[in-house]
Amino acid sequence: MRYIIRSLKYLVVISILYLALVWITSVSTYPDDVNMWMLLRAQLASEQGPLLIVAFVALSIFYPRFGFMRNRIEGCDIVRDRIRIDNAMKVYGYRLMDVRDDMLIYRAEGFVKRLSLMFEDEIVVRGVEGGIEIAGIRRAAARIIYQLKAYIENSRFEDKE
Repeated sequence: MRYIIRSLKYLVVISILYLALVWITSVSTYPDDVNMWMLLRAQLASEQGPLLIVAFVALSIFYPRFGFMRNRIEGCDIVRDRIRIDNAMKVYGYRLMDVRDDMLIYRAEGFVKRLSLMFEDEIVVRGVEGGIEIAGIRRAAARIIYQLKAYIENSRFEDKE
């Protein structure tokens, strides 16, 4: 069910972006007697119109598969490295929302950031054997994983007492 909701969200976003592009084109290129809806109707009635619709639907169907990721970080412990995990999340504007068993759930701070992520801003950090697993939207999770790996690598050089 979550997959379908994500696909529909992406279809709405891609449609809004397309409408914005058509509007900008109609305002900047055409005279006053041609409005956005006339231009949109003409584009969709052309030979490429059905292909455009198929492309939008195909992109939105496959987006959840490629737009989200799950990755492991070996040698990291969810308890021992909790401060590093929290700091990596803070760097990218995420705050801790919930703690369950061996899982930390983070969400983006701020309405604009959440909107830009289509309210799919949940990052889940789960303790697994030999490390942790981070799951969430790809563009945020990849940055956080990179930052956290740097923190873990740099922790080797800290003074150990």
